[in-house]
Amino acid sequence: MSEKENDMKLYWCGECNIPVYKTTCPLCLSKTNYFAMDARPVFPEEVTLLEILLHKKGQLQGRSIWNTKGNRYYADGNLLKEFSVQEIIREWDPDQVHRLFLEEKNNGFDYDSFDSMVAKFILANKKRLQKLEYDSFEFIKMASEKYEKRINMVSFSGGKDSTVVSCLVRRALGAADILHIFGNTTLEFPTTYEYLELFQKYNRRVPFFKPKSDRNFFELSETIGPPSRVMRWCCTVFKTGPIADIIDKLSVDELGKDGIKNDNKILTFYGIRRSESTQRSKYDAISKSPKIAKQIVASPIIDWIDADVWLYLLSHDEAFNHAYRLGFSRVGCLVCPNNSDWAYFLNRVHFPEQSTKWRDFLVSFASKIGKLDAEEYIDSGNWKARQGGNGMEVGFSTVKFEPCATETNARNYTLTRPITKNLYEYFKPYGNLDFERGRTLLGEVYVWARKDKKREKPLLRLQGKIGQNHLKIIIDPKVFHKEYPRKSLLLLENWIDCQLRKYQACIACGGCPAICKMKAITVIDEQYRIDSYKCIGCMECIAHYDKGCLVTKVTQTRGLI
Repeated sequence: MSEKENDMKLYWCGECNIPVYKTTCPLCLSKTNYFAMDARPVFPEEVTLLEILLHKKGQLQGRSIWNTKGNRYYADGNLLKEFSVQEIIREWDPDQVHRLFLEEKNNGFDYDSFDSMVAKFILANKKRLQKLEYDSFEFIKMASEKYEKRINMVSFSGGKDSTVVSCLVRRALGAADILHIFGNTTLEFPTTYEYLELFQKYNRRVPFFKPKSDRNFFELSETIGPPSRVMRWCCTVFKTGPIADIIDKLSVDELGKDGIKNDNKILTFYGIRRSESTQRSKYDAISKSPKIAKQIVASPIIDWIDADVWLYLLSHDEAFNHAYRLGFSRVGCLVCPNNSDWAYFLNRVHFPEQSTKWRDFLVSFASKIGKLDAEEYIDSGNWKARQGGNGMEVGFSTVKFEPCATETNARNYTLTRPITKNLYEYFKPYGNLDFERGRTLLGEVYVWARKDKKREKPLLRLQGKIGQNHLKIIIDPKVFHKEYPRKSLLLLENWIDCQLRKYQACIACGGCPAICKMKAITVIDEQYRIDSYKCIGCMECIAHYDKGCLVTKVTQTRGLI
């Protein structure tokens, strides 16, 4: 077996009572045994929690305890067979555990044995750390030189991975003033906001942007339903959208000294790692951002495992999010539907105020959509598999029309939202709007095909009066096929339906501006706007989301909920 293959596994040294990366312990030279593919240290706070839950008070303190994949706990290299998430959830009331934990917290936590174990772990694996740092420094410098005209930025979530990346980037580039961006969803763990303040206190030269959405999460969840594992609209609205808006402002084109326009694009260093999930295992170390235009993403720790991250943080005595000491393996939004049953339980133990508010909302929502046992539906986690808008009032996500009886290639639509001037913004991707040539009595607006210079016949004729719900749309097939010679007329009809759904359902979520590569779409005063001079008619704003719109995607009725 090669050295590289060895380094991707962890072995247990029974003499030193720690995990190492070698089949022979670098400290005592003893032969080691295979331990796990990855592991993280269990801090004294989490050990105290385990003692409560497993009825082992005083039996685990002072031991070398590690957590491996599959949420398995090992004490001195031996599996704690008593630990079972489902049995613990069935046995314990989170409020009771919270009270017991606070009592133990008042007695203090034993860090002497833990610190001694960590010191051995660091010393035994120092060569591993040296190689990790060297490779990361070289990668960061290479990426920065390759994209030297871009603005360097660190995506900072307040988690352990972004903390490591922040340190590595500033060290590799020899600069303390690297721009950091924290997407403030307003839904993060309380400890994340505490850590953010601490980080800024001790890194005052680091410029921070903390964009956040103007939307209220709970109000939005009332309208379109809470996010689920297959309907995670929250990331777009509360993270990607606001971050994309900041990046757009940072990357405004400017004229350089030579009079040539500079495109100030962004190089963002992320803390993404392949070992985190099957999906992320396919990620490239450097790639174009699939969510935010004008951004290249570089991942200097993409091949690190959890043990590597903790080796770095503990070796450099870096401050980190306190949630990891409490037992969380990952930190993020408290309301995330991707949180495991164990994370949901820990949330209720350690953050009872925020968790109760979220659970109460979910139970109320479940009752509204007709769940007979709403509390069981929520506490069992079934809400995470919810799909679409079943049981909700989501008429805005459907488009109703009838074919015109007197005119071919024409449809009569009945909109759920009255026609306003804003409606016509949604037709700009198809071509140029003309408010002068149409018949005024019909409220007719022409849409000229982009390649049509003669303007003899419009691609579309829109007939509808402001304030009314009836809209007639007539398509000229000849103009369409000339503009799109290999496309079916059905495609244009689908495009139109998508934009009408978007008009009816638009809540100014920020999803469309985030994915427009030409930055032609903006949301001003909660009104959707398209800059005709920037729009090239690529239709990405229509094709990117199922049904053409993020809101209609998550509220369409389908399947079981």
